Amino acid sequence: MKTNNKLEKINNMRTLKTLIIGILITISYSAHAQMQGSLTPPGLGGGTNANAAVYSGDGVTLGTMGMFTSKYNWTGAVLTWNTGWDFLGGKYSMGISQPVVFDAEFKTAINPATGFNPIQISWDLNQLKLQGNYTFLLGNKLPLNGHNFTLRATQYLKNGGYSLNGSMVYEVRIEKGSADREYGNAFVLEGNFSKHFKKGQTAGLIGHYNSNVTPEYFGGIELLNDKSMTAGIGLDASTPIGKKVFLNAKYVYDLSPNDVIRANKAVLGLFYKF
Repeated sequence: MKTNNKLEKINNMRTLKTLIIGILITISYSAHAQMQGSLTPPGLGGGTNANAAVYSGDGVTLGTMGMFTSKYNWTGAVLTWNTGWDFLGGKYSMGISQPVVFDAEFKTAINPATGFNPIQISWDLNQLKLQGNYTFLLGNKLPLNGHNFTLRATQYLKNGGYSLNGSMVYEVRIEKGSADREYGNAFVLEGNFSKHFKKGQTAGLIGHYNSNVTPEYFGGIELLNDKSMTAGIGLDASTPIGKKVFLNAKYVYDLSPNDVIRANKAVLGLFYKF
């Protein structure tokens, strides 16, 4: 009986983790909202393109996005301010994001956390673009708060006809409440190879890998990194709609070995630049 209770607790916590994955994805949208071209969440189950390029200038960007799977869904809104201020040789931005997470049938919804992006710096080095940012997740109804430290790079190739994008994300997860709920920290690698068209459209291949660098413990039971890992490959495309509206769509084939969190994903994002 005790063994069954522990297994049930593990499954419940894994289900909760699928919600956390969806929420953490949303944080990075505030980091990408000022990007023309591909606008993509990080690799925590949602896909990536890690695009550190094109800084679109000063002003405010308002965005909305959604991710749809057979196990859970989420939507979110993002507000980003490109301040125009110079800081450490780059451009300084900040933002906020608010997700809502649904079950697979859209019958129940929770508004469990808010994502804040207080520090983002973008550097334009001609054909090489770099970006660093810090974001944090303030969990209202989650047993943890999250802190993400991200470095992105974009290298343009063949006079801007192509781009090679990559990023590294280190996630620090700080538990709240019971000590038996320890999620561990994670390291995320993301990549994208994109073709850029003359009218602003992009099309590319995406991939991500996310695994814990410190163990997870549910009910005192350690989960190995391979059980916690998420990964995926897929397709990414974006297009401007007029001068101020940008649309991004992607499909991600999930390679996670864990049946509880594995689900192929469709992601849509729409952004308006004021």
